Amino acid sequence: MADKNSLEKSLDFVLLALAITYFVGFLSFHPESLLLKDAPYHIPHEYEIHFEILLWIFFGLLVLDLYLKYKKINNWKLFLKKHWLDILLVVLIPFLTAFKIAKISTNLVKSMKASKGGFKVFYKAKKASKHIK
Repeated sequence: MADKNSLEKSLDFVLLALAITYFVGFLSFHPESLLLKDAPYHIPHEYEIHFEILLWIFFGLLVLDLYLKYKKINNWKLFLKKHWLDILLVVLIPFLTAFKIAKISTNLVKSMKASKGGFKVFYKAKKASKHIK
């Protein structure tokens, strides 16, 4: 039993450390999400992928933590009553990530539309210059 308590405490510490680390990266890469004009510190954007991977490691460990908590209680009703906030967090991570993907997709579509407009202007200008000669 001491090993389980030790594992749970270690897992809680690791989850806290991962959450803090992810928040530090999130604040650097997306300050506008927290209503900040600029990030209080700068992390190069090459490292953003590492923070995305960190988020999924955090998610996996949260799922493991919930599983261990359920095994300890072994009663669905009590588990849901006692750990509803943990469950909500586990559900929200993929849900909010989907919004981030949608935002990236929207930006990509906007860029493609702008590029298309730019190519049309270039083509029309080239065509017009042929008629002038």
